[in-house]
Amino acid sequence: MPDQEIGPGTRVRRLAEFLTHSDAVRVRIVRPASDVEVARAVRAAPSSPNPTGEAAAADAEPARVETIVADLVGVFRLGRPTPAEGAVLAGDRELGYVEALGIRNPVRSRGAGRIVAIAAADGAPVEFGQPLFLLDRG
Repeated sequence: MPDQEIGPGTRVRRLAEFLTHSDAVRVRIVRPASDVEVARAVRAAPSSPNPTGEAAAADAEPARVETIVADLVGVFRLGRPTPAEGAVLAGDRELGYVEALGIRNPVRSRGAGRIVAIAAADGAPVEFGQPLFLLDRG
């Protein structure tokens, strides 16, 4: 099937599958009509134990990346102020919304964290379950 016929949700799923089976950390496809970027959390290599055999404190808590997905089919819009990759969120915040049949359905961060990636472009059509944001809850 030619790439133009593949929907953005299918493209994101295929990129995520590629990431799970490769050493890549981030994949981005830039097209005139749409940009798609998928990233995965990078886990640090385990450090060697100290002479007493205890693990380092840094290994005790790995990074926890949560994916915020679209709850319905519609057009995705970024919120105002526009969220940016790397931004730290102090608490629950509206990051954007999915517009369906003229109704704005908010996409919220559901707590504090740091935006690792914005997986959907502003104004792009989205499908149910399509990743919109990746948040580091660590």
